[in-house]
This record gives sequence, structure tokens and C-alpha cells, in this order.
Amino acid sequence: MLRRIILMLAVAVAGLAMAQTEIRVISFSQGFAFPDLFGTSGTEKTDILKQFEQANNIKVTIEWGDEASVRQKVLTDLISGGGRYDIILLGSDGAVQTYGYAGFLEPLEGYLASGDYSQYIDMNDVFPSITEANTVDGHLYGLSYYAFGPGIIYRTDLFKKYDVKVPTTIPELETALQQLKDGFAKDGITDVYPLTMRGAPGEEPTLDLAGFVYAMAGYPAWFEGGAVTPDQIRATQAKPIFTGDFKPGFAEFVKLAREYGPPGIATHTWVDMMNIYSQGKAAMLLPSAINGYAALTSTENKTVLANSDFAPIVVGPTGKPVESFWSFSFGINKASKHKADAMKVLAFLTGERSLQEFANRTQWPAVPFESVMKSQVLIDKWGAEEVALNAQAMANANPKYFPYIPELSDFMDRIGTAASKAISTGDVDGALNDLQAWALQRMQLAGYYN
Repeated sequence: MLRRIILMLAVAVAGLAMAQTEIRVISFSQGFAFPDLFGTSGTEKTDILKQFEQANNIKVTIEWGDEASVRQKVLTDLISGGGRYDIILLGSDGAVQTYGYAGFLEPLEGYLASGDYSQYIDMNDVFPSITEANTVDGHLYGLSYYAFGPGIIYRTDLFKKYDVKVPTTIPELETALQQLKDGFAKDGITDVYPLTMRGAPGEEPTLDLAGFVYAMAGYPAWFEGGAVTPDQIRATQAKPIFTGDFKPGFAEFVKLAREYGPPGIATHTWVDMMNIYSQGKAAMLLPSAINGYAALTSTENKTVLANSDFAPIVVGPTGKPVESFWSFSFGINKASKHKADAMKVLAFLTGERSLQEFANRTQWPAVPFESVMKSQVLIDKWGAEEVALNAQAMANANPKYFPYIPELSDFMDRIGTAASKAISTGDVDGALNDLQAWALQRMQLAGYYN
């Protein structure tokens, strides 16, 4: 009897030792993100993932959803402290800042410094701008699956036809757009527009608009003195300046959209700007050139495909470039009960192997690793010169061209919505006065000026 009990215990212990640790991941973009691991349906594990699970005694479970529901589930889980999800979707346009300052995320720098994850990821190969984008208050909280810097995608045939020079400054950009507009009018072309950008209500336009503000002002002109962190704002009692140095960049963005964009641009998202360019209805797409590459890798318009090129983004009167930067990032929930294993999965999901698969599949020059950015598959698709320009745009980008504060998501939404309203009505001053009043109240409620 005793022998049987001992044997049963031994079997039970062995079973426990063999049990896989489950790491739960949540993301949107089902079928687009990680198809090399979860298949094009997002529900079938590939041999690559199965081999990783077996080698590390880990079970990776992913939950998909639309962007809004995923963000809500992440927020609910973080606030509750339940740790339902080990690896969560972030993004450098509000989530990493809000959750980082709130203490909801696990700092990653210590794990990476240990060298235990070097077989999956080499941080020395990651563009420093991407690391900086995912760093809040000195801590790295996210690793990127893809990211983009600023640039211009333009129609070389239309530029040649209307003798348009590729712009390098904002005034040259205006000149180029006006030449195109005049040329289209002279030839009776009514369904092609000089420019496509995004101007829909919500956070989307802010990524681009804030880049114009940065170029025109020469600094992130949201708060007095260029304060960009909570400590700086509190220490100097810096008030919002949306009717001050923020205004020229905001007005420039609105002007370009109103005068040179297609009808309905005040409702256009990144999908709209991509489709307009892919259909041959715009001569230029900027400043988020990744949407141009999405257009070029999906278009059936042979003229667009054969006559498109990339150019570096224009600079403002301050010498600063128009910025547009975003990182599709993932981090570790502070409440995760399996952080070391979660880190292993995170490094695997966002490492060189995974990102090379991303480049092979999408052929977008929008990857966080310099070696992958300059890989042969992208050079074969776009040419060495164009790939080098994209790598330079990523390397030179300043991802913190807007403040890194916990309230960033709220600000991104309100600024983008204000821009959309101004594009529709032409009332820049009214939109900015409303934005200024809201921003001051929002910061007061957050206790910055106590």
C-alpha cells in the first residue's frame, strides 16, 4: 500500500514538472500579426510556435479582438490587478505612457541585460528611436512588432508632368502642392488630388499633426517651456499653449488638408488615405509613409505601382522635420504570475526571426531591427537607396515630439478631433480656443497645479 502511494505521488510530481506554463497574449490585427506563429486565421499554431512551446515548456494562448475591445480588456485587466493577460498590446501613442506611469507594466531592461533572451532578440540591432518610444520615466516597457518613421510617398509621373520639384521644406511643399493643383485644374482632372492625409475625429490625426507642430515650433509645443513629462509640468507649473506656439503647426496641417486634400478628408482614417493613394487619386501621401507602402503592396493600379517613390520628410522653418512615429508594441503585465516565461515569449514574438517573417510577408520597410530593414527581401522590392532612406528616417526620428504624460490618450483624441473640426469648418481659432479650455481643465483635474 505504501509503495503504491509513493508511486502515485512520484507520478503526480512528474506530471507537475511536465506541466506547461500558460502565457496569455492579447492583441488586435488577427491574421496580420504573427501569422508565422498562429496562421493566417490567427487560430492555428504553426510548427514554429509548437517547437518553441515544447523547447521551453510553455503554452502560448492568444486572444484576438477589434482594437477598441482589446484596449478596453487590457485596461480592465490592469486596473483590476487580476493578471489575466501576461503580454498586452501597448502602442506608443498613449498606452505605454498611461500604463507605464501608473505602474501597471513590468520594466524590461533588467531581463534584457541578463542575456537570457539574446537567442531571440538583440537590442543593439533595434533602432534607438524605437527603444526610446517605448521608454517611460527611464524604464523600457515595450518591444516593437513594427514601427514607422516619417516620409513622403509621391507619384513620380505626376511630378514630372507638372514640373514639380520634390519638396524639402514646408514652403516647398506648399509650392509643389499648388503646382499640382493648378496642373490638374488646367487639364480638367477632377478626381485626382495633390495630397492625401488623415483628418478623422479621434486620435489618428494627432500623430501627424503633432509632427507639424514640432517642425514649426522647433519643440513639442503643448506646454509652456516645452515641458514633456509630469515632473517637468509640475515643477514649472507649465500651462497648455494650444493657442500659442502650438497654433502654427496646427494651422499648417489644417491648411494643407483643406486646400489640397480630397473631399471628405475631415473623416479620413489611415485606411482612407491608403485607399485614395492606391486608387491613383492622390499625388502625395504624407507624413506617415507606411500607409503609402500599405497602398503599394495592395494596389491593382499598375500606374501607381510603377510610378511611386519615397522622399525624406520636409523640415519646418526651425530646421526640425515634420515627425510621424508610431510603434505597435507589446509589454508584460506587472500582475503576471509568470514574468520570466512571459519575457521569453515576448522576446520570441518581437525578435529578429519574427520580424524577418514580417518583412518577408508585408515587404514594408517598417521594422524595428536595422538588419531586417536592410535585408535582401526589402532591397529587392524597393531598391537599396529607398530602403536606406527609410532606415535613416527611422534612425533620425524623435519619437518624443509630443509629451509623455499619463493623460496622453485623452489629449491625442481631443487634438485629433479639434483638427477634424477645423478642417471641416476652417475655424482654426475656435477649435484651438476650445482645445485650450479643455486642456487647462483636464490638467487641473489631474492635480498638476495644486
